[in-house]
Amino acid sequence: MLNVINLLRKSQNDSVDDEHLMNMYELLFHHYPDPVYILDVDGHIIASNSASKILCGKKVRNIQQFIANCVPQPYIPTTLDHYTKAVNGEYQQYHSVHILKDGQLMDTSVQLQPLFNQNEIFGVVLLISDVTEMEAQKAILSKLEMNVHNVEELVDIGTWDFDIVENQALWSDHMYTLFDLDVNEVPTYEKVYERIHPDDRENFDSHYKKAIEEKSTFSISYRIMKKDGSERVLNQYADVLLDENRRPVRMIGTSHDITEQVQIQTKMEEQEEHVKKIYNNLDAGIWSMDVRENKVLFTSTGIESISGYTSREFVEGSIVWADLIYSDDLPYYHSRQETLSTAKPPKGRYRITHKNGSIRWIEDNTIPVFDHEGALIRLDGIITDVTEQIKSEEAMAHLAYHDYLTGLPNRRMFENELGDLLESARILQKPFAVLYIDMDGFKRINDTLGHLKGDLLLKEISNRLRENTPDIDLVARMGGDEFTILLRHIRDTEEAVSFAQRLITSLEEPFFISDYELFVTASIGMTVYPIDGEDSETLISRADTALYRAKEMGKNNFQIYTSSMNIESYKLFQLEKDLRKAIKNNELLLHYQPKVDTKTGRLLGAEALIRWQHPEWGIVSPHEFIPIAEENGLIIPITDWVIQTVCEQVKEWERSNVRAVPVSINMSPKRFLRNDWMQTMLNIIKETGVNPSLLDLEITESVLIQNEDSFISSVETLKEIGIQFSLDDFGTGFSSLLYLKKFNVDTVKIDRSFIRDYLNESDAEITKSIIRLAHGLHLNVVAEGVETEDQRNFLEKQGCDIIQGYLFSKPVPPEDFLAYLRKPVLSTEQTQPLIPVEERREVFRIDFTYPLSADMTIASVNGKQAFVGTTEVLVENIGPGGLRFLTHLRLPVSPGINFDFHTHILGESVSLPGKIVWKKEQGADFFLYGVQFILIPSEQPKLTKLLNKLSMEVVKTPTPEGCSFITMDGIEYLTIKMTK
Repeated sequence: MLNVINLLRKSQNDSVDDEHLMNMYELLFHHYPDPVYILDVDGHIIASNSASKILCGKKVRNIQQFIANCVPQPYIPTTLDHYTKAVNGEYQQYHSVHILKDGQLMDTSVQLQPLFNQNEIFGVVLLISDVTEMEAQKAILSKLEMNVHNVEELVDIGTWDFDIVENQALWSDHMYTLFDLDVNEVPTYEKVYERIHPDDRENFDSHYKKAIEEKSTFSISYRIMKKDGSERVLNQYADVLLDENRRPVRMIGTSHDITEQVQIQTKMEEQEEHVKKIYNNLDAGIWSMDVRENKVLFTSTGIESISGYTSREFVEGSIVWADLIYSDDLPYYHSRQETLSTAKPPKGRYRITHKNGSIRWIEDNTIPVFDHEGALIRLDGIITDVTEQIKSEEAMAHLAYHDYLTGLPNRRMFENELGDLLESARILQKPFAVLYIDMDGFKRINDTLGHLKGDLLLKEISNRLRENTPDIDLVARMGGDEFTILLRHIRDTEEAVSFAQRLITSLEEPFFISDYELFVTASIGMTVYPIDGEDSETLISRADTALYRAKEMGKNNFQIYTSSMNIESYKLFQLEKDLRKAIKNNELLLHYQPKVDTKTGRLLGAEALIRWQHPEWGIVSPHEFIPIAEENGLIIPITDWVIQTVCEQVKEWERSNVRAVPVSINMSPKRFLRNDWMQTMLNIIKETGVNPSLLDLEITESVLIQNEDSFISSVETLKEIGIQFSLDDFGTGFSSLLYLKKFNVDTVKIDRSFIRDYLNESDAEITKSIIRLAHGLHLNVVAEGVETEDQRNFLEKQGCDIIQGYLFSKPVPPEDFLAYLRKPVLSTEQTQPLIPVEERREVFRIDFTYPLSADMTIASVNGKQAFVGTTEVLVENIGPGGLRFLTHLRLPVSPGINFDFHTHILGESVSLPGKIVWKKEQGADFFLYGVQFILIPSEQPKLTKLLNKLSMEVVKTPTPEGCSFITMDGIEYLTIKMTK
């Protein structure tokens, strides 16, 4: 080393100190990657670096030994020639081949650099570079050498040389790209610092200062901010160079964009951490056992968390796995072990007793290993603790078959239990009962006190049902406030009836919820197997039907399905199910009944009356479905639909160039319970563009009582834009004069009941008083339900302003009402008188003096059997082809509905199936229907013979013996029966 320093000192004219020369030596011999030799003028090798060890197989001391051992024979003359020229002071660079330590040949590039001191050669530096691959890729490398900038971009590395004293750097082109600096800018520390992410600046500055202070290598990764706001991660490496006084003067280094590498590394670390967490929390024990030695070979540490015993205890044999098996599961475990000698059993689950005494469920997956002769030699397996999984599965099973709120069995479990009970009941021929329960008044409490209180009440109801039901029987919640009870063992129907009565009584007791004393009652529908059905669907459906009958009968009672459901109840039950689809399916429609001047008959207005065009029951009256809508909350969207439709219709009439008249709309009291009722009205008026003065809202006194405070301001707002208000059914409620005054209505309507009984002295006086009172308050008076000229004359005499009723017109479709608008003076002649219905059968018929009583039922609807009781109807005439009957029921003319009529004729019990083929209104509340029989050919002659005999008997007397004749007017008879 001293010889080298002396030579280097000569090259520096002795102007540098030894320390500086030592630095140069380190750079040459410890950092340079290629072989380097330093020779004096006599050819002695003074020094060589560590890279030179790859050449030759022997240590060489001079140029002659080097050439002899390291240069192949063909290249020796060339080598000597170039060396001679170098010793004579000429720099030499040439290609050659050298021999490596292992005897392989290496293509090389050789440089011979003469060393001068005052123009005198004192030595030569021999530099040998490996160009084996370079020769193979010479074309590519030459291109890369021509553009170092492209290389830097390719590897995202920039090189730089920073002058610490001058605070200036010399950058490669790619450094400018990395830092988003213009190539004309002089890089300074401050400009680099500005680009560094604010969170990394302090760390960068600390490393930078430490490197200068300690004269050490500078290596750091940090983030920079690009001009577009994106972040990149750089890895920076630098060496600190010192001057002759060992002061830091320069930094030489590289900056490498490692953003993608960091991202990949981060993801790998996250994945590694994720796997590590899974592994650390893996609750599984892996084990292996030598069967021939009956010795445990290995168990993983996971076995300890599963069993409480260590791997060592199992391996040493101080604890045996079979000793941990729960006693009830030992037979299963032993039978499983027996199969291992021949085959791999499926995964099995059994229980063990943990060291701490707890019972744990484990899943055992054992794999038998056999030798080449088929003998079992080893068992390998994995044991997993599945205790929590078992608990979860049990919890999920519980949730699947139990109600989340009350904990009772749910509909699914009830239906499964009912199916199982049916199977055993068919075999044992034992009766049982199904009770369908609906809580009366729950919706009111839920809406008033909120759902939280409602849920608490449902829990208490569930508890009371459970407390009053034998443990052997099943109580289930079907949803909402509906429950079912399955009485599995009853002796007879009376036992089920007795239970239902006790249950109703128990539910009448108050419930105490959060300081509230709440009262609800129950309506119960009941079916009994096998009397009321022999399958699940029939029993549940009929119990639901009986429940509806119980609610119709005033609630807080029970009804057994058997013979309890008449046609009217059945129809209402079907309507309730279908009403929700009526608006969506465009089944609702409006008819308009004229309001006329009592004296002149001039059209002054109309009342919009809703109808339902049911696909099976035909036109359904609002008297039938509006109460249903009030009960289930559908009255809100139905009322809004009526308002919208009326406004659109009035606007359409205006476009028809006729003078439109005000149309009154019946407003449900429940609609006013919603705060948005007035805004909804205003929005519809604005949307349709209708004139508000053509709208008249009919309200009842109950609306005024329930909404007094909030209603006044809303009424005033609507009256300001021209809407009128009528008080409907006046005289049937509280009839408070205070309300008439306070709410400033425009019109009062006299209820039809007073008009119908106007000849009754008390009713006549009430009607007179209402008219005088209204006129005294400057209100208009409308009398509805006017059907005769006598009624009109009475009202005209009392000064009634407007009348409405069948006398002038029944409610008609919009297109028919348009004709009234075109000719606005109506006459009573327009109303067709009730005339006898034309007989449509060609065969003979028997007209009765008095109506014949018959029990009618619905046999089937669209081919599906209907389980319905009977309703009394009155047959007015009959023939071999059909009959005509009178009833208060509104029935459809539908080919899909088959009826059955049962009566007694001349002492014989007769059942006559048929379809309704025509209908006609008989006044406001009754209907005539024509029926065509559906008889098989063998029944027709028998019926014809019986009717021929009857025709002869009715000539003798209008009421032959053995027949169910009613000896009074049919309408009068049905009216009396309806009012009972």
